[in-house]
Amino acid sequence: MRIGENDIMDEIDAHIRKFGGDYSEWCVGTAKDSQAPFFRRHLEADLGDQMMYREAYTPYAADDVRDRLVSGCGLHADRASVPQPGRIVFVYRATAVAHPAPAPN
Repeated sequence: MRIGENDIMDEIDAHIRKFGGDYSEWCVGTAKDSQAPFFRRHLEADLGDQMMYREAYTPYAADDVRDRLVSGCGLHADRASVPQPGRIVFVYRATAVAHPAPAPN
């Protein structure tokens, strides 16, 4: 079901608050298809990353939500995981495997 930008923002904010952590621990991106291998891997592998996604009315609305979450809340933009942007806005908590810490000097 497609929903408006502010509703998506509210649901994502509630989701992050429910699972905790700083906003900088979370990644956000957009996708064309929620059945893509990226989504199946997250949802079936039980990665513990609390992934969620919502469908916006347009790809432009999805991009706006992503940009607002990155610039306004400090989430990391994930543009590499899903090659084709679209109406799906997804968020997940970054894991040590997905975003390794820099090596100490």
